[in-house]
Amino acid sequence: MEGNGSRKTTIFKSPDKQESPPLEIRIAAFAVVEGGSYHIRRHIHPEYEIMIPQTGSYRSRLNGKMLEVRPGEFLLIQAGDDHEDLCEGDFRFSALRFLILDATGTDRTMPILKKELSPENRIFPLREESTASALFRQAQSAFREGNPLRTQAVGPLTHAMFWELLALIPQELFTEEFREAFHRNQLLSRLEHLFAARLNQPLTVDRIASLLGMSRRVLEYKLKRLGAPSPMRLFTRSRIQEAVQLLKYEGLNVSQTAERLGFANPFHFSRVFKSVTGRAPGDFLNHHTSRN
Repeated sequence: MEGNGSRKTTIFKSPDKQESPPLEIRIAAFAVVEGGSYHIRRHIHPEYEIMIPQTGSYRSRLNGKMLEVRPGEFLLIQAGDDHEDLCEGDFRFSALRFLILDATGTDRTMPILKKELSPENRIFPLREESTASALFRQAQSAFREGNPLRTQAVGPLTHAMFWELLALIPQELFTEEFREAFHRNQLLSRLEHLFAARLNQPLTVDRIASLLGMSRRVLEYKLKRLGAPSPMRLFTRSRIQEAVQLLKYEGLNVSQTAERLGFANPFHFSRVFKSVTGRAPGDFLNHHTSRN
């Protein structure tokens, strides 16, 4: 149970039912290229790649334009680009190759950045003190150390670095299609945060919409377009997910849980709990207690 005066803030909680994202980003490879001569002849780029110079510079011809990317910068190459690598001398760069998959697992070649963006404007700053740089160093360190347990962290660190790199790109440079593909996660994430701070309040749809800065009609339309449940169903589901945690781990009984979450009485709470989970909270509590 929570002590007097304590406060718990949930930063991340895995949902009880995983939603299928509209797009999936899959890291295909993370490699280091260094020294000598590195020429890859002109080709239409089949995948997406982020180039991160560490020493010297990374040189290439992208869509007919000669580019030189230096340490403290990164370049985003898109599937379908006309590309040629032309590196010479003392250089070291990392290449992060990735795929975009739709909900069916099919490879997609949708543009991430707007097509009118010139090649030289695909180079973005990467500060040494940025989170992306820190993750980059940690991933390389975990790989080089050779500890089999730390090696397991290379994949998650690489994925986190990828998202931090994308976060360094001004949002207005992304295509509308790419932004829309992740709108579902953004809206549902905002709702989750809103609900987490107000689980003991009798929220209405109008109040939820107001807290999000939109009208009820717009909120309901956006959720319907995303194929998500209604605002009240989402709120109810969040409250019952929290109720499960209170009953299971914090030792509260049914009446205490109902009071903590702002239900009018234990009977109302029990009806709602059963409608979501398929069992009464008392049955759930007895089952969990008997197993322990």
